[in-house]
Amino acid sequence: MALYQLLLLQFTAHLLADFMFQGQRWSERKAFRPFTHYHMWHTLIVFGLSYLLSFDTGFWIAALLIALLHLGQDMLKSTLKIRKDTNLFFTDQLIHLMILAGVSVAYHRYSGYTMPLDVSLRTLAIASSLLLCLKPANIIIKNILAIFHIEAPGEPSHHTGLEGREEDARGLPNAGKLIGITERLLAFVLVLFGQYSAVGLIIAAKSILRFRNTKQSEYVLVGTLLSFGIAIFLALLVSQL
Repeated sequence: MALYQLLLLQFTAHLLADFMFQGQRWSERKAFRPFTHYHMWHTLIVFGLSYLLSFDTGFWIAALLIALLHLGQDMLKSTLKIRKDTNLFFTDQLIHLMILAGVSVAYHRYSGYTMPLDVSLRTLAIASSLLLCLKPANIIIKNILAIFHIEAPGEPSHHTGLEGREEDARGLPNAGKLIGITERLLAFVLVLFGQYSAVGLIIAAKSILRFRNTKQSEYVLVGTLLSFGIAIFLALLVSQL
């Protein structure tokens, strides 16, 4: 049980470090240069969160190893992107997860890690799943769409209103991200409590939206299915604990 708790804590630390505390600017600056000061700042964040969320004073060695291996992987990814501009997101994330899992398992085996706080495995799983439903899920969906070369269709910047005035026809900035986060959180909680019919109502309500652009409709549909799919999968996984 303690090992699974440690793994979930380190997974949560990874979500915070790689998604929540790393802005788009950092990612862009790191993308095509093998080493920058952004790499160092990010490594310090990885170390700090990994150590703090272990709730174990002796974990600093393992946290340092995770941070250094994380840095090495980030530098390798940046080098590969310089040579060939390709999507390495999922390969990169898989390696990061393998690193933290391997180090956590080794630390538990040789140090006899015990969770100092009385927190159940299910509670930790719910917390990490809710966190994953936020910004990380947005980035995951964005990269899935990029892999399949699905791009948001262009929208006209203005259209003429009934009174002859030009009105902005573009969507609200970041509204799509907020809608996605909200629907995932709702779907996760509802499935967790077995309210599957309510999830169906949310999907049906969203399907009422109609677009003049067929490509735009398909784009929204794909994004919606991926968004709900992530939330439902996480909720079903947690419900087994």
